[in-house]
This record gives sequence, C-alpha cells and structure tokens, in this order.
Amino acid sequence: MLFGIFLALSLSNMNLAGQTGSSEIVSSRPDKVIEAVMEKPGDPEKAIEAEYQALKSRGTRKALELFIRRHADHPLAEQAREDIRRLGK
Repeated sequence: MLFGIFLALSLSNMNLAGQTGSSEIVSSRPDKVIEAVMEKPGDPEKAIEAEYQALKSRGTRKALELFIRRHADHPLAEQAREDIRRLGK
C-alpha cells in the first residue's frame, strides 16, 4: 500500500505535508489538498484464529509447534497441544 502512495505522489508531483501530524497530502498546487485515509486495523483475535486454522490444516506437528511458539499464552495454544497429542496416536 505504501508503495502505491509513493508512486502516486511521484507521478502527480506531490509532496507530503511536514512533520505537523497532519493526515493531509499537499499538492505543489495550493488549491488542491487530498485527505489521506488509513484502513482500520483488523481484529487481532480473528487473525490468530485464522493462523491457527491455517497451520492446523497442514496436519503436521511442526506447524502446530510453530503456532504454540508464536502464541504460547493464547487459549488456542492449548488446543494446538491437544492436536499434537492426537497426531501422536
């Protein structure tokens, strides 16, 4: 996404606003100001659940151990441990 912004800036001959904390992008023409919009961050819980499902779908102990290392304190880590126990049987 940042690459696209920088590409757009360079193609349209625009400069970023100074270090004022402004979210505006100011054109070299003073009559043209564009509001910059950032995407809302995603739900971290959903991201962890999606990662668990993706690694679990691999069906390997190594993938589940990776999840446990990354999210040792998350409740799904215990589920991953249980999945590993089931793989061992």
